[in-house]
Amino acid sequence: MFYLEKFDLKGIKGIIHYAGNDFIVCCHGLYSNKDSKKYLEMAELANNMGFSCVRFDFRGCGESKGNFSFSLDERVDDLEEVMNHLEKKFGGNYALFGSSFGGMASLYYGSQNKVSSIAILSTPSHVKFGENEADIIPYAEKCSHVLIMHGLEDELVPYEQAMEIYAKLRKPKKILSFKTDHSFTDENERANALDEAIKWFKKYF
Repeated sequence: MFYLEKFDLKGIKGIIHYAGNDFIVCCHGLYSNKDSKKYLEMAELANNMGFSCVRFDFRGCGESKGNFSFSLDERVDDLEEVMNHLEKKFGGNYALFGSSFGGMASLYYGSQNKVSSIAILSTPSHVKFGENEADIIPYAEKCSHVLIMHGLEDELVPYEQAMEIYAKLRKPKKILSFKTDHSFTDENERANALDEAIKWFKKYF
C-alpha cells in the first residue's frame, strides 16, 4: 500500500511517502530543504524498493516555522521530534540519509539511538558558524553501518574531511567518491550515489 501523509510537529513540517515499515529519513543541509532534487529522487527510489521515505524541513527552513539555526544540537532536536513521531505511529525500522549539515545531524542522532544504517553525502567533520561550532568525530566513533559519499570537486568540504570521519567509524563502513560538487548537481553522479545509498539501506534493513 502506497500513500502520502503530511505532518506538522510543532511547526516542523514534512511528508511521508509510505510503502512499508522500513523507513528512510532524509536530513537536508544547512540552507537546503526537503524539496531538494536528491530527496525527491530518493523518495521515488525508496518506494520502488518497497521502502518508505520521509522528507522534512528543519525549523526555519522550507515550510517549517521557527527560527533558522546554525546549532547542530537544535537540528538534532528537530530530527528527534520527527523520529519520535514516526516510531510512535509506525514502529518499524529506520535508516538515515543526510547531506552536509544533515549528515552531521544523522551521525549525531545515530550515535545515541538505534538506526539500521546511515548514508551521508558531502558531510564535514567539523564546522564553525560564528559562535556555533560542531565536531562530529566524537559521535562518528560511536556509529557503525555508515556509508560515506563525497564529491571530489566539493567546493565547500574537502574530501579529507570525509576520510577523517571514515577513519573513526566502527565497522561495517564504506566510503565512495564521485566526480561532482558539494550539492551533487551532476545528475549521473547523483543517480549513482542514490543507487549506492539504496543498496546500503537494503543490506541492513
